[in-house]
Amino acid sequence: MATANSYRVCLRNIPRVSRLFYVSAVPCISRQYHVITPRVSRYHHVNKDVLKRMFSNERPPRPKAKADLSVYLISTALLAGGILVAAYFYKEQRLESLKKAKRENDRSSHGKALIGGPFNLVDTNGNPVTEQDFLGQWVLLYFGFTFCPDICPEELDKMGAMIDLVDRTPSMPKIQPLFISVDPKRDTPELINKYLQDFHPRFLGLTGTKEQVKAATRAFRVYFSESPAMPGSDSQDYMVDHSIVTYLLDPSGDYCEHFGQRISPEEAAQKIVSRINKYNEEV
Repeated sequence: MATANSYRVCLRNIPRVSRLFYVSAVPCISRQYHVITPRVSRYHHVNKDVLKRMFSNERPPRPKAKADLSVYLISTALLAGGILVAAYFYKEQRLESLKKAKRENDRSSHGKALIGGPFNLVDTNGNPVTEQDFLGQWVLLYFGFTFCPDICPEELDKMGAMIDLVDRTPSMPKIQPLFISVDPKRDTPELINKYLQDFHPRFLGLTGTKEQVKAATRAFRVYFSESPAMPGSDSQDYMVDHSIVTYLLDPSGDYCEHFGQRISPEEAAQKIVSRINKYNEEV
């Protein structure tokens, strides 16, 4: 009993929770003197599972993680993917804005705004026609007159050859050829219609009053002047001096290229195809 009493005294000097560990550390005394029962009964209010873990030699189980690792990885991947997608679309939008600004700057720097503009004319059927009617189309435009003896027919033939060459190129749009008369006094819609039948079948002829024709030529910086008739000849027997130039207009109605008298149909067609491809890349 002396040993048991000493054991009790020792337990009194040990904190309550620590006593449990101390008792478990000396099972021989517990079995011999039966002193644990009254002392352990003082902790009857303690959860049995807690006591079992405290007196067991088994390692306590690991606490479960609050969030499954796979869920965490999936959430992280989705978040990273969302950030990458947002960054990609932002970059694409930024590049598109820069391209658009560059196109606007190129148009200004190349003086496109100085050539071309609105016009109000009539076609060979007497229907009113403006520049808005050709938006969305590539246009080849030439200013001339039906009484021209040689230059105008040659240029209109060359325009037809250019169009045929472009038509034979894969993926090229149909080009609309336009002929605007600078001789409204003699070039009636009926006469223009008959005149253009000798050239490309897609040709469309336009004319108008003298003021309307002047407005169109000013917009495209085309010079024309009516020469006086020869003395003693018919007053209708006169010539018209004018600029010899063919304009290429893009689907926005803007000037993008011009061709002079010396250029060959093959060279002009190559430039047209190049312009169309460049336009398609920028749009």
